[in-house]
Amino acid sequence: MSKEAPRRLRRAEAVLLRRTSRIILVIERPTDAHNVQAVFRTAESFGIQHVWYVESEGNQGKRISKSVAKGSNLWLSLRSFDTPETCLDALRKLQCPIWATALEKTSEMLKGPESLAPFPAKVAFVMGRESDGISKVMRAAADRLLYLPMQGFTESFNLSVATALVLQRCFDACPEMVGDMDEKERATLRELWYKNLAKSADTKRLFPSFLADPPAPLEDHRPSDENRRPRIPKKVRKALGMDEI
Repeated sequence: MSKEAPRRLRRAEAVLLRRTSRIILVIERPTDAHNVQAVFRTAESFGIQHVWYVESEGNQGKRISKSVAKGSNLWLSLRSFDTPETCLDALRKLQCPIWATALEKTSEMLKGPESLAPFPAKVAFVMGRESDGISKVMRAAADRLLYLPMQGFTESFNLSVATALVLQRCFDACPEMVGDMDEKERATLRELWYKNLAKSADTKRLFPSFLADPPAPLEDHRPSDENRRPRIPKKVRKALGMDEI
């Protein structure tokens, strides 16, 4: 079966093997919808599967921008909440520690991997709002408050940049987190992902057999050189004459 499978399904298998459920990334009350979507892309790139977000007033129901999210939302398990309280209720049911970023003087500096050791079996990591950080409710509930060291005049990183730095420190502290996912959840994701990837009539026809006997994963899940194309807006490509090449 693996020889007949389209490359995109074999690539999906390779990505599935790298997915983790050990971190629940929580974005609390972000004010810029594009920042949220940039975080989706960052989280998906790291292999984070679960991203929760607490809606801020005015951002409910905003469409996802393809130019920002780059389709990353299609591969994530997203969950939204109207208030920090409802989000916390859901987190408490998982009985996992809550770590949150905060800039106050009482926060711990997130220096490196040693700052997060020993790493828990599952953790919720909360990223606060761009303007004023996490809410008082989330701050009171957090088991740890952490901040990223900065050396310049600027007080904080962009939300997506901060998220990337935090996640990198998490994986540095716990590299075995890569691929740490229950097989039952992996099978559920496989079915959802294959539906998104089964584009041709032949693939759709063979869809049940691919699910019953998943193809072998690619050794390298990155796009092949011939399929790699710079993500450049059409207007820019035209101005640079790239469409003529």
